Amino acid sequence: MQPKKSISFLVLGIFLCSMLFISPAAQAGQGYGSCLMQGDYGPPVTALQQQLKQLGYFQTTPTGYFGPVTAAAVTGLQAGHGLTADGIAGPLTEELIQKLLASPTPAGNNTASSGNTRTVMGFYTQDEGAIPSSYADLVNHGNALTSIAPFWYQVDVSGSGSLHTLDGVSNQDAEQVVATAHREKVKALALIYNMLYDSGADGRDVMHRVLVNPQNRRALVMNIYNLLRSRGFDGVEIDTENIYPQDGQLFSQFLTELGAQLHPAGYVISVALPAKLSNQSSGSWSDSFDYAAVGSLADQVVVMAYDEHGAYGGAGPVASIAWVEKIIRYTLTCVPAQKVLLGMPAYGFDWNYSGGFPRYLSFALAAQTANRYGAAINWDNNAQAPYFGYTDENGSWHQVWFENASSWAGKLDLVNKYNLGGIAIWRLGMEDPAVWPLLGEKFTIKK
Repeated sequence: MQPKKSISFLVLGIFLCSMLFISPAAQAGQGYGSCLMQGDYGPPVTALQQQLKQLGYFQTTPTGYFGPVTAAAVTGLQAGHGLTADGIAGPLTEELIQKLLASPTPAGNNTASSGNTRTVMGFYTQDEGAIPSSYADLVNHGNALTSIAPFWYQVDVSGSGSLHTLDGVSNQDAEQVVATAHREKVKALALIYNMLYDSGADGRDVMHRVLVNPQNRRALVMNIYNLLRSRGFDGVEIDTENIYPQDGQLFSQFLTELGAQLHPAGYVISVALPAKLSNQSSGSWSDSFDYAAVGSLADQVVVMAYDEHGAYGGAGPVASIAWVEKIIRYTLTCVPAQKVLLGMPAYGFDWNYSGGFPRYLSFALAAQTANRYGAAINWDNNAQAPYFGYTDENGSWHQVWFENASSWAGKLDLVNKYNLGGIAIWRLGMEDPAVWPLLGEKFTIKK
């Protein structure tokens, strides 16, 4: 699946830029003018970097040198706005930048129709290898967020109902993040999960020990309640998404007991559910949950409409538009629309056709990979998603599918079409920077 047509456009773009390029010295004091590409330097490149930084694509100090970081920023901008993603700042890219800079609608300024007031929740994590933590997004885009859900609290492997705090997260860290959220008028929901046990324990077994024993259920309820009180959280995000099917009713009973304790104190209960296409058994995690029961007991329900193609399957879109719409339609047969938050993937995967698990990618890593291997980013119109392919140093063919502002646009339109409560982003810090102004265009952000 070599993108020959896109490569020909890339070669043509480089040729035109070489014809139009003016030396840095001649451009001093002017806008960056015609075409800029890797290897260029001087005031025009500095001007470009400053503009990209203003738009949220360039995260470091402008240096005046057009290297791989600048090329990745340009590629991200282009891919998010329907331009050929070649990493070259030519006339069309400059025109786009000027248009965006002139726009009076930065993210979160609530200029969308008042009828489109939506919740924007962001899942919050610590650093994940080369992927930075979510903190910068909280600080820089708090005006476009309703709430965050820090991924910090694991149901203890004993199944006694106690909670284990993620290693590396101190009480001071938690207090700082919650205080920062509140300063931005963003609610903080403590996320409770039952996966990623160091011992290799099965999360289903852990939750079974909790759910089947009334004393353990009560202990978990009270430990959550005390956590919210002691750390200043506004509510809880229950993300125990892997349980045995036979424990589904007990899970609903747990939510009943949790609500009896939390709701009188004013706390919010949000529940994350694996996506379902129908009420028929599919052999997936979603079989374990009674959507209607959860929808009646929770204040909001996050439907994780992603991983259509993921870590355990073959290459393809993470969340194609038709697949997402089917999930929404089924969900609305069980859960009131205003309680539904559509899960929005900010990530992608890099599948190596020689075998092994795919590499988990942020938008930035996807753009950097495309730039490193000179791969043209393509658009699948049916899936409404970007993708590209490349051959690595070992001769192995890769295919990368990821999400950007363009792929988000159709999903956000579905949120408005079906009048859903809003969206939940997995996860903050992985997204295309262009999604932030897009949110401001599509929604009035609920605060």
